[in-house]
Amino acid sequence: MASKNEIVGDYRMYHLIRAGAVYEIWAVRRTSGSDNDVYAIKWLPKDSNRYSRLAVTELKHEYTVGKALDHKAVIKTYDYGTGANGAWLVMEFFKTPNLKQQIIADVAALQWRVKEVLTAAASGLAHMHERGWVHRDIKPDNYLINDDNEVRLIDFTIAAKPTGGLSKLFGSKTKVQGTYSYMSPEQIRGQGVDPRDDVYSFGCLAYELLAGKLPYTANNPQELLQRHLKSKPPSLVVNDPNIHPNFDNFVRQMLAKTREERPESMKQVMMKLRTEPIFYTPPRKPVEADPAAQTDNPN
Repeated sequence: MASKNEIVGDYRMYHLIRAGAVYEIWAVRRTSGSDNDVYAIKWLPKDSNRYSRLAVTELKHEYTVGKALDHKAVIKTYDYGTGANGAWLVMEFFKTPNLKQQIIADVAALQWRVKEVLTAAASGLAHMHERGWVHRDIKPDNYLINDDNEVRLIDFTIAAKPTGGLSKLFGSKTKVQGTYSYMSPEQIRGQGVDPRDDVYSFGCLAYELLAGKLPYTANNPQELLQRHLKSKPPSLVVNDPNIHPNFDNFVRQMLAKTREERPESMKQVMMKLRTEPIFYTPPRKPVEADPAAQTDNPN
């Protein structure tokens, strides 16, 4: 692990944000010029046992994908480099808990924000699809959401171009990648790459945000994958009668077992979220306690 003030490329590290299984995420500033802005660096240390040609290739791939995207709901990607102390990817600094952390902390407190958050999240993913990339690992962990409901889609490690041409015609297999709790049936089967696979994963995310739990759980990975392949998700309305049944049906459509049954695009999902009700009665923002009122009672 790096120490504070270590120099990586043209950047000085000053605060460790997260140490993951492979990479470290640091807040950094440039060492040269007048730019005093804060950036985030995703760093793969050269002296780490995690360092490998594959990990470097994945980091460079994430840079390639990120540089192709330009949307307010997608993390900005600025720089990539390699050197004596490893490989690094420089991104926008957007320090806030991811959506998964917020769901775990207090999913009920998120309900008044659901429509705005989901619409923004869908718009960022729609942009990614329009630029010719499929994310392939859509989940709450890969969305950062701040208190102003600003959203950033992150982590393009396994993003890929949609399968097309002869590969699609002859049904070529793709590597099975993703997160089991959110993987579409086609990803599980390795049936090429298609934006509608992200639609399925986004449906899992929407379900979890509204219900506080995943549409499918199981005792082991194989059982979980089989449920994605064969089971129907429980109704959201049973969990919360305030959820509009039309929206419940729309989430079920996103979770359809075949691509053809799902919404055609994330743009269509975004428009549905923007224009149609999620709840019968929209939840209100919780009222924050007034610190001035929290004084000792003189009596």
